[in-house]
Amino acid sequence: MDEVRFAWLEITGRCQLRCSRCYADSGPDGSAGLMNPEDWMRVIDQISGMGGRMVQFIGGEPTTHPALSTLIDHALEHDMGVEVFSNLVAVPNKMWEVLARPGVRLATSYYSDDATEHDAITGRHGSHTRTRANIVTAVHREIPLRVGVIDVLDGQRVEQALTELAMLEVTEVGLDRVRAVGRGTHTKPRSTDGLAAVGCHRQDSAL
Repeated sequence: MDEVRFAWLEITGRCQLRCSRCYADSGPDGSAGLMNPEDWMRVIDQISGMGGRMVQFIGGEPTTHPALSTLIDHALEHDMGVEVFSNLVAVPNKMWEVLARPGVRLATSYYSDDATEHDAITGRHGSHTRTRANIVTAVHREIPLRVGVIDVLDGQRVEQALTELAMLEVTEVGLDRVRAVGRGTHTKPRSTDGLAAVGCHRQDSAL
């Protein structure tokens, strides 16, 4: 049996945003699909049994899944590292306590230091303000945080976004381009290459 060191678990297609280049084509009308929490826990069991060391919960927006904290606990019980890839638009208060547990880390996407430009990409007014505020909260809570600045538009304020994140004391920042997957195919030829790399809502994790 091949060893699996890392796995993405796309637990929901629901998201508060309508990002114009979303690799998963997710949005407010998305659903959690047919798998229940017990199904996902069995998947985690199987990953652990194959030597898995880390899982990343993605979506959609994983914090909208009612069983996310249970699934995180289950992975931690298997001595697996956990990363939650969130848009950080709306983090429930109780979820901050879960995210602050040892072995858990956060990742998010950021598009611009300019709120108007950022919100135009995410399709939701006010998303920049909320995501930025929750980046600050994560840093203050000393939750390990990785931010990917995604180059989506010609002339986008990418360098300014990188500078802003440095000022916010985010120490792990990456830069990538939009992938031609999901709604990203609106401007680029269709491809599946981006499924294994940085996308609008997720990044690969170093193990």
